[in-house]
Amino acid sequence: MILENHLDVPADPDAVFALINDVERVAGCLPGATLDGQEGDAYHGRVKFKVGPISAAYSGTVRFSEVAAADRRLRLLARGADSHGNGDAEADVTLTVTEAPGGATLNLHTDLSVRGKLAQFGKSAINTVSNRLLDQFARNLAVQLRQQTGPQFPNRRPGSEPPMAPDPSQLRGPPPPTAARPSTG
Repeated sequence: MILENHLDVPADPDAVFALINDVERVAGCLPGATLDGQEGDAYHGRVKFKVGPISAAYSGTVRFSEVAAADRRLRLLARGADSHGNGDAEADVTLTVTEAPGGATLNLHTDLSVRGKLAQFGKSAINTVSNRLLDQFARNLAVQLRQQTGPQFPNRRPGSEPPMAPDPSQLRGPPPPTAARPSTG
């Protein structure tokens, strides 16, 4: 099944692309994902999520098969098996980061194959779960990027120390995205 998603991230497109390529940091942005290590060009990890009444837990690998930094495009191949022996999944994902008003848009084209228990839920349920996970992923990316560049203190007097924990209202920039937008195509 083909899934198309477009995620708005209120950050510089080059910074978004750089973070997407930093597997150790970006893995923590995907809800339920844990990075277990790297062997050669393969990253090993796990992901847990829920589709309807069924909780799924997959273990597998992700490989970057193409990285075109000048175009802010990458392609990755993911394979995983359900930890309970109830099926497996494969995804071929092409991700591009484009400039957008207020920051960047991540465009994801995913060719997903799901076998086993989860396949019974069909594209609609899987797409709903995918949108929910990607929505949170985009929000987590935005937070990670804000932390990376450091908070801004517009009311700080020269020579004064910034507060230890800034008030979120002092952070500059638009708020994080609120929803993944599935493609209508």
